[in-house]
Amino acid sequence: MYGVAGRLKAYFYRTDDAFVAVSAASEGGRLEKYVCREGSWQLEEKIVLSTAGALYEQAANAAGLREIAEQAAIEINRKGWQNIPLLYIVPETEQVRYALNLPPGLNAVQQQEAAYWELDDKLLAQGLSAENFACVCHASDESGNSCTITGVSKGYLQEAEETFAQAELTLADIVPSGGIMDYLRSQQREIEGFKKRQGAGLAVKRILAVWFAVWLTVGLLLLSADFLHYRQAYALAEQQEHELSLLTAEVQEMHALTAQTGRIADREKKIQAFSSQGMPWYSLLVHLGTNTTQGVLLTGINVSADGHKLYLEGQAVSYDCLAEFVGKFEADKLFFAQGVTLENSEVLKGRGNEPDKVQFSLSIDWEPNHEGKHVDEVQDSQSK
Repeated sequence: MYGVAGRLKAYFYRTDDAFVAVSAASEGGRLEKYVCREGSWQLEEKIVLSTAGALYEQAANAAGLREIAEQAAIEINRKGWQNIPLLYIVPETEQVRYALNLPPGLNAVQQQEAAYWELDDKLLAQGLSAENFACVCHASDESGNSCTITGVSKGYLQEAEETFAQAELTLADIVPSGGIMDYLRSQQREIEGFKKRQGAGLAVKRILAVWFAVWLTVGLLLLSADFLHYRQAYALAEQQEHELSLLTAEVQEMHALTAQTGRIADREKKIQAFSSQGMPWYSLLVHLGTNTTQGVLLTGINVSADGHKLYLEGQAVSYDCLAEFVGKFEADKLFFAQGVTLENSEVLKGRGNEPDKVQFSLSIDWEPNHEGKHVDEVQDSQSK
């Protein structure tokens, strides 16, 4: 578990494992690369700058700083060290350093504050103000009661940053001369360098990348679940459609039977209507069939609500055939004693090669109760 936690911390917590330091010393300018291996800082590579001759003397002025920055930029680009944090080591000529004894039991912040006020007294004695200086404090022994305080002019620090920026270099921190290893090994680099750079911090880019990956994974899972539900619904719809297609023939047959049943029921209703009115419908239908004239076709038979009027509808090939048909009804005094009335007639034009037809409707006044004399006479005449 410790190993996993350690790896997670190393991944999400940024720690520097390499630095490039540029300095100007009495023996010449240097560019040094330091690497941390297994918790130990080591000097991996050292480059002597080509303009080392007067760098030490010139480091205190703008020309010297510019020469150092330009030469460092050339070497860093040539080595491909652009992404490694860059440190600038202040020359000894730009530093004010004092050894101090501090009260026991102070923490790092309290030591820094006490050292600042001690430096203020030292500088005041020289006619200088501590407000114009930045300082760092290094413990001289393990007890922390003895320390060395180093001060550098804030104007020089600002000039150094601007000069390296003109050479397209960004200083990660500025370290006092002789304190490079103390800076690298310190767990609190913010009290070892003049720029107060944190020794470690959260790896924001990695955290954002992991956060984006987590949300992307969640989104893909939700999308996969929705797609799975869609596929299941689509498969179910296809199955139901297939089952419906198998039932098409049965559905069509059912519709045909339903229509036929409706027609039969309609006929039964008409028969019941005739029967409920006391009409001898069987005799009427037989009589109408007997008296049918050639060229005449009956298409409808109906009776009024009171049963005293009979309505006939049909078609005739000509008015002569219609007149013959009406004449037979008028001559049939036994069954239709009340006479026949032609309600309507009109000629229907035939379509294509079909002949014209006469559509007509007749009404007959009669007594519906023929169960007595008239019916018997009709039946006798039919039997003869």
